[in-house]
Amino acid sequence: MRGFRWFAAIVVLLVAAAGVFYWFLPAGIAVPLLARKAPGLVLGDLSGTLWDGRAGRVATADGRELGAATWRLGRDAILGRIHLDLHLDGRAGRFDGHLDRTGPDAVTWSAVDFRLDAAAVAAAMMPAGTVPAGVVEGRVPRAELQGNWPVALDADVAWRKASVRTPEGDVTLGGIALKANVASGVMRATVGDDGSGSLAVDAVLAASPLGWRMEGKLVPRVSDSALTRLIARFGPVARDGSVNLQRKAGLAPRIEP
Repeated sequence: MRGFRWFAAIVVLLVAAAGVFYWFLPAGIAVPLLARKAPGLVLGDLSGTLWDGRAGRVATADGRELGAATWRLGRDAILGRIHLDLHLDGRAGRFDGHLDRTGPDAVTWSAVDFRLDAAAVAAAMMPAGTVPAGVVEGRVPRAELQGNWPVALDADVAWRKASVRTPEGDVTLGGIALKANVASGVMRATVGDDGSGSLAVDAVLAASPLGWRMEGKLVPRVSDSALTRLIARFGPVARDGSVNLQRKAGLAPRIEP
């Protein structure tokens, strides 16, 4: 009986110690393990706890510095309930948002508000050999994702003072706005310029997990060889210098009028 009491006391102490360790889990121990799920980011100079912590250095995998991040995470994460408030601020700009895990493969972002350098946001989407410049601002009141695909979305994104550095020279685009929403599993977006740049942009996009389609037109407002070579990457250049956007992949949804 005495041996059993000692065993029970040890178990209770171990459980209590594990509980205290979980409650005050250091960010330096937990975050590197969790960061493996976000291989595109590198977090350093960690302090605080997993629940209320700070990363003094956040960078992309290719070494681009983004700034410092702070976060608050609900301690019921052990039960699979993720409630995360995230704030990023630094040389690349700022990002604020709230994340809730709503299912095994479903998350909801809300109150997302960001202002980031275009190079940190759009570089991966640009043609090879080009570098975007300017600032990308966006607001996403709510975005529901199922398996990394948005099933509900309302987003407004603006590329301010947009320009692109190309091997032939810099191309000034002015301001470009994107508005996107999702209905019945299909994401639809419109892209247009504000009239202040060297290129008129008017395009629509429809996408689903099975494919995507883009239609529209790029029309130069000035005669410039760098601009011509840039838009030629998106399709054949017509005699008037414009490019018709007619691109699709997979089982592309139709473009609604």
